[in-house]
Amino acid sequence: MKSRGNLLIFLTIIIGLIFIFRLFYLQIATDKYKIKADHIAIKKIFTFPERGYIYDRNKKLIVANQTSYDVMIIPRDVKPLDTLEFCSLLKITKENFIKKFKRAKRYSPRLASVFLKQLAKEDYAYLQEKMFKYQGFYIQKRSIRDYPIKYAANVLGYIGEVNESKLKKDSYYQQGELIGVSGVEKQYEELLRGVKGVKWYQKDNHNKIIGSYKNGTLDSLAQIGKDLTLTLDIDLQIYGEKLMKNKRGAIIAIEPSSGEILALVTAPSYDPNLMVGRKRAKYSTLFLNDKINKPMFDRGLKGQYAPGSPFKIVNALIGLQEGVITTSSKFTCKGSYRYGKRTRAVMRCHCGTYGSVNFNRAISKSCNSYFSNTYRKIIEKYDSPENGMDNWSKKVKSFGFGNYLGTDLPQGNPGLIPDA
Repeated sequence: MKSRGNLLIFLTIIIGLIFIFRLFYLQIATDKYKIKADHIAIKKIFTFPERGYIYDRNKKLIVANQTSYDVMIIPRDVKPLDTLEFCSLLKITKENFIKKFKRAKRYSPRLASVFLKQLAKEDYAYLQEKMFKYQGFYIQKRSIRDYPIKYAANVLGYIGEVNESKLKKDSYYQQGELIGVSGVEKQYEELLRGVKGVKWYQKDNHNKIIGSYKNGTLDSLAQIGKDLTLTLDIDLQIYGEKLMKNKRGAIIAIEPSSGEILALVTAPSYDPNLMVGRKRAKYSTLFLNDKINKPMFDRGLKGQYAPGSPFKIVNALIGLQEGVITTSSKFTCKGSYRYGKRTRAVMRCHCGTYGSVNFNRAISKSCNSYFSNTYRKIIEKYDSPENGMDNWSKKVKSFGFGNYLGTDLPQGNPGLIPDA
């Protein structure tokens, strides 16, 4: 009996110590539950900085900002409301309201997300006066892009709502926030976006904000995005785009001494302002479905085309380096060059010589026969056509062909240089 009494006392002491330790941990050692309580009584609101401006090489402003207003939602804070009145204010249908609410709740019941983005200024002014009636909703001010010069859309790119994949990879973003999607906006996103600020507010038992939390000691200011200066000459870019009006193709102007790109024209193109705000969804679908003009396809960076007559100079240089021709070499031009036994295996020549052609005349008249013979001699120098072709391919690639253009834009395709 005595041993049983001792065991009971021992167990009572142990259980008491466990309770004491647990109470100590909950009340002193951890602030986990205090934070949970605080989250009910306080509200965290992000302040969004302006994106950095973009200038051309001559300091001309080509991308600026304009103010936008988003209606935000925290689903668990939403109380019963006059849905029809709210939908009327937002100019949406009840079905659209339900769809957006479910989407926000699926993203997170307790985190803020965009319910309706980019209100018109006149709608914002009217709605702001009535927002107190709709608990769980508030208006978030942020900036969107403005393009004072309606050119260079393929270079500048555009911003859009962050997708689910990016949300999972980068904790900086929340649903509904804007991010660079293409062009310079995408490549320099971290530089241009700046850093969000945070403001903490105290709420009363009616969920109304009654002031800043802890006198604003936990708040942080938004840091404006960095400005960016491109090597682009916007006047040259505009001139190039006007030249390409109603045409398909590309123009790339490069400063030879530095490799800087002065103009990167693709045609057809589009007004970058059409990819701003709520109209972006409409026009992006329209542009992407245009399989003929392909205005969002950058022909300068992604198009792959036969090089044409300028490539003859490359073959001439390789021929000189390989020693198969000299500047005194001559070939006979008969108005065409036969490259096979089939009837149509003939390439016509437009040089107008019809006879012996020397090196200088071949270049000045762009003689197909001369440079076709040069290419044949380069291949035939080696013990097999395969070795000759591989050697020719290496020489061509040494000029930079078959590679990317070497820009800092996040798109492009390399050239195609065949080998054996």
